[in-house]
Amino acid sequence: MAGLMQMKDMFKPGDVVVVIFHDHGTRYFGKMFNDDWMRDRGFLEIKKPKAIDLISSHKNQKLLTVEANASVSDALTTMNKYGISQIPVKDGNNFVGSLNDSFLFSKLIEDSSIKNKTVKEVMQAPFPFVTDQTLMEDISKLITKENNEVLMTDLAGTTHIITKHDLIQGISQMSN
Repeated sequence: MAGLMQMKDMFKPGDVVVVIFHDHGTRYFGKMFNDDWMRDRGFLEIKKPKAIDLISSHKNQKLLTVEANASVSDALTTMNKYGISQIPVKDGNNFVGSLNDSFLFSKLIEDSSIKNKTVKEVMQAPFPFVTDQTLMEDISKLITKENNEVLMTDLAGTTHIITKHDLIQGISQMSN
């Protein structure tokens, strides 16, 4: 408006002057100040969570494992002590199998003596590995009825577990 007032002597009768004022954006809270609206229209990048993002709540915790030569009873004790429903099985430094509580429960119902067997005699297939950059949507495809978790090794060489719970947290963080 100040510029218009400075130029007022330059205009002749009949000249048309258009003045555009910007507003403060209060009418646009539902649009440009809304991240969902901005993402839907391509103004904001959609951050797709990766494996490394999914372990953020437990990245400093040591991965619990059970040795293949341990007894099933020892594996159950570890699972109960830490309140976990599945556990990777190692033979030395190699991941060779897994156990989950539903599987063990069904085996115990069939034959209670399996508690005295070694883990390698009753273990399931090992959890699949993903890289730290694997997208959450690709990880979710690996989570099945038979396979409840995946493993990931970070750049420091530390192995972490990604559970269904981690995926649920990742989905809820995406919607915030």
